[in-house]
Amino acid sequence: MKKRKEKKSVSSSVVGEKSKVHKVYLIISVLLGMILAIGMPFFNEPDGQYHYVVSSNMANLSNDISAYGEPEIGTGIDRQIKAYQQGDYFQTYYLTKIVEMPMSKQPREGLTENPNLKSYNFWGHLIPSIGVWLGHKIYPSIGVMITTARLFSVLINSLLMFFIIKFVKKGKMIFVALSLTPVTLNSFASLSYDSLSFILVAWLMAIIINSLVDQKINWWRWVELGVASISIYFGAKTNFKVLLLFIPILIIMFIFPRIYSKISLFLSYLWRNKRGISITLLVEIGLLLSILLFLLSLKHGGIFYSIYRFIINYSVNLRDYLSVSSVFYNLLGSPYPNINYTPAWVSMIWYIVLFTTLLSEDKFIKNKFISLTSFIIFLLGVMAVYYVYMTYTPTGAPVGNATILGQMQGLQGRYFTPTLFLLLFITCQEKFKIKINGSKGVLLFVAGTAVLTNLLLLFSTLFGVYYL
Repeated sequence: MKKRKEKKSVSSSVVGEKSKVHKVYLIISVLLGMILAIGMPFFNEPDGQYHYVVSSNMANLSNDISAYGEPEIGTGIDRQIKAYQQGDYFQTYYLTKIVEMPMSKQPREGLTENPNLKSYNFWGHLIPSIGVWLGHKIYPSIGVMITTARLFSVLINSLLMFFIIKFVKKGKMIFVALSLTPVTLNSFASLSYDSLSFILVAWLMAIIINSLVDQKINWWRWVELGVASISIYFGAKTNFKVLLLFIPILIIMFIFPRIYSKISLFLSYLWRNKRGISITLLVEIGLLLSILLFLLSLKHGGIFYSIYRFIINYSVNLRDYLSVSSVFYNLLGSPYPNINYTPAWVSMIWYIVLFTTLLSEDKFIKNKFISLTSFIIFLLGVMAVYYVYMTYTPTGAPVGNATILGQMQGLQGRYFTPTLFLLLFITCQEKFKIKINGSKGVLLFVAGTAVLTNLLLLFSTLFGVYYL
């Protein structure tokens, strides 16, 4: 009797802790997000000037950013350093009013009109544009407009994730962890479209998780999946559309159960036959690589040149700036490594947090088919991004020696951050025996790391502005 009571008390305490997770998340996200929104330099996110210009254009407040010393609509915070160091930052950015100008005179191609209604460029800037409009009503300066838009974005994005975390039935901790990384939280506290992509992916993943937990899909959940899929298609960045491959999988599972049963039996047989599953995995990976190599043979300088570029970029650090080397930094811990100056251990501790949370979640995936499918979709997403950036090189002269040697540039870890939700379907498989107990300890670990690393993000960025 005592053992039963102890088990019930333990299980009830675990449920109690998990029921509070979304509340803890909201408090931390809003507080840290507001600190970043107010404290971080303007345009610190990748393509920051571009995001501001698009957001202000959508609010019918097109203005000339050269009035604030920005000669082009590019990226980076270099033009603000002088104002920081001379102590007139507030005067320059908060008290100096904007100079309105027509969109047709914007000095960057593609900004002469508002984004297409069917593109993620429009929907991703919708929330920031409302914030910019509100800021203009308070005071028409770029500082007030951006800060107001950031605070508004933090509040809306944090609330949306709050409801998603409350809604999802399993895997709450990984939703909290990925949402509190410096990469994600800084995007929430910015005007970037990355925040909406993250939220839409999280929403779709939450619906899929609930469907797998319930082992059924009612008509209203099909409607949810339909709306979420349409939102992903139009509102999220292009590489996240690969996640829509989950929809036909769910259709097979719940509408054509006989077909799904046969596939499951076949996979179960392979699982028992270790040699068979090894061969199957090798064949699948080989097939994916063959498709990639075929595409590379059509474009991107041919197969051998593409293979050479991949090998040389992972053998030699050709340049520590938005390259294959920085992918591991700005996946979780550092939004913009060459601006943030955060130490390497920040990224490493977030990898530890990631795997700790993944291993602490309840096992709810009953079939290996879902785990295998998730792994394949994850690989497809990674390969799609690498394919696009295989020939990306900066324009202009002179051409650097690293570029001549075949350096891959522009590749950023933030393109993969939302797809890390897919790992949940692998580690939460019932046959995956590794499990970390102690949900309260894991929550404290996640929360403590989030507070420390996000405050360090602000400190190290401003330290770089003043001293580096």
